[in-house]
Amino acid sequence: MSDKPKRMKQVCQQNSQFNRLFARAGQLDKLNIILQKSLPLQFVNHCQLANISGDSLVIITDKAAYASMLRFQGPQICQALAAHLPEPVGRLEVKVRPLPAVKRPPASNNMQLSTKTAALLNSTAAEIEDGPLKTALHKLARRQAD
Repeated sequence: MSDKPKRMKQVCQQNSQFNRLFARAGQLDKLNIILQKSLPLQFVNHCQLANISGDSLVIITDKAAYASMLRFQGPQICQALAAHLPEPVGRLEVKVRPLPAVKRPPASNNMQLSTKTAALLNSTAAEIEDGPLKTALHKLARRQAD
């Protein structure tokens, strides 16, 4: 077995199932572009063609509000895509699939200040009366880079 990956064209020639899958994905991609062009701008980044099954289109969206608005536009969407399909479509099915939550790394308290900034914080703290602000400024000033 070689270490070099095969090209998709070569894989599709060797396996008819991959060839059909690859062709179907290409067809859905082209139809998704047509869908995006036929939708109002507010939907473009929130909707995607998922499947065409029989006489129905399946569109996924990331928010329920967009799903409701898309259902009202069903006849126009079906008409726009029907011109590019061998069989007419008359039904629109909209499914909501929220975007996955982006996990952010926990905020670190490793902030370090320059000597000049630390001196400025200390001088500001010296000018104000005792209290939580003065304590916080002194604590920040201690984060000076060595």
